[in-house]
Amino acid sequence: MTITPGPEPEFELLEHTPIRRAIGERTQTSFRDIPQFSLTALADAEALVASRTALKAAGVEPVPTYNDYILKAVADVIGDHPRFNAWYTPEGLKLLKQVNLAFAVATDQGVLLPTVFDADRKSLRQLAAETRELTRLARAGKLRASLQRNAGFTVTNIGPLGIEWFHGIISPPQTAILAVGSLSRRPMVVGERLEARHCLYLTLTVDHRCADGAEGAALLADIVARLQREFD
Repeated sequence: MTITPGPEPEFELLEHTPIRRAIGERTQTSFRDIPQFSLTALADAEALVASRTALKAAGVEPVPTYNDYILKAVADVIGDHPRFNAWYTPEGLKLLKQVNLAFAVATDQGVLLPTVFDADRKSLRQLAAETRELTRLARAGKLRASLQRNAGFTVTNIGPLGIEWFHGIISPPQTAILAVGSLSRRPMVVGERLEARHCLYLTLTVDHRCADGAEGAALLADIVARLQREFD
């Protein structure tokens, strides 16, 4: 039997947007040049859920998103882990004195990374108001370049889409990125009991030129511990 190949399939060309090209170039550079490894931990999120539920019941505006709580937790602890609030250079690490955190925002043009400046000096409600405005600007195509610079660390979260865990791609010259999975009820051992509790997976991806596994584990453990305490 002779099988005759068919003609080339018809197609419609979807051209790359400038933002999509920039994302491609940046992630290609990251994968090519950075030796990356990842660490994953499961965080009990009962305190986080209780805090947000109470704020909603009290009519607080804006109500912080779960991602705002993650950013706040990172802001509260990253100062104790200076290698992760830093930029890699061939000469050495630039340990940043300000805690500026980027967070991923999905837009029609691609993912943008707005920056929350001096995040460690802001309350949860201040941070929530700022991320809401930055997200609005990003999705309206009005986010200035100056609001996407000078971050020392990035948080990316696609948990709301039902993804349990994933690996983020480091945004150079940063040294790490935190990927946040879906918040849902899972079985957890509490004391001697098995309970269904709200929890989520956090995955820290680290530039191995800048830090080792034990240092990454220490940061991730502190983020988890902060999420498991009460929020004001």
